[in-house]
Amino acid sequence: LARVTAVRISTTTLESFRLFLEPANDWMTEDELLATIRGAFVGNHKVWLGRAFGAVLEHPEPYRVAGGYRVIGLRGCPETFDFSDDVMGPALALIDRPKTVFEAKAVWQLCGHDIVAAADQMVGEDLIETKTTLSTFDLEKYAQSYQWRFMQAIFQPARITYHVFCLFESAQNGVIELRGVESFHLYPYAALHADCEALVRQFVDYVTVKGLVPLLDARQQAAVA
Repeated sequence: LARVTAVRISTTTLESFRLFLEPANDWMTEDELLATIRGAFVGNHKVWLGRAFGAVLEHPEPYRVAGGYRVIGLRGCPETFDFSDDVMGPALALIDRPKTVFEAKAVWQLCGHDIVAAADQMVGEDLIETKTTLSTFDLEKYAQSYQWRFMQAIFQPARITYHVFCLFESAQNGVIELRGVESFHLYPYAALHADCEALVRQFVDYVTVKGLVPLLDARQQAAVA
């Protein structure tokens, strides 16, 4: 393939691409992947739930109501989410607020391209990712992700800690309950950089074939400007 000029790629997009390549993938269609690459993905209930949960963790006071927290219309989301103190209390207790930097952003040059990442929380040399799930906790799902690999290479933390909040949402009244919190650590390994580089090369080959390089190039130019 012809040489591609430098483009801007988010770690979220790269992880979506990796999931699309998985042989057992049965949930991400190519149309959905292309929408993500084009920036046209509008979200779904699980995504909005996670964003609302994260918004309360970062700035709880604006969402405070009697007995808990309410998030309405976050970033164009058409849904309202109510989290009780029983749900948010354990999550908020895990945050060392004076020392925490939320949504830490960085750019890493790899294979001549800009890889863009945002860490949920940075606390000294530790990087912390917060996730929500309505499904059964699956450690392998998070360990196999490339998002943490790119963040490890970019931010170079001593370790990456995941806090996964296992939620249950009632089908009858939409009440959200906290079933448990699963926490674990991930660490760098010798081939991590090579693995990241291989995925970036695959992605660039893919967007070249699909004719999407001008779109990514325009984003890069806008970011530089």
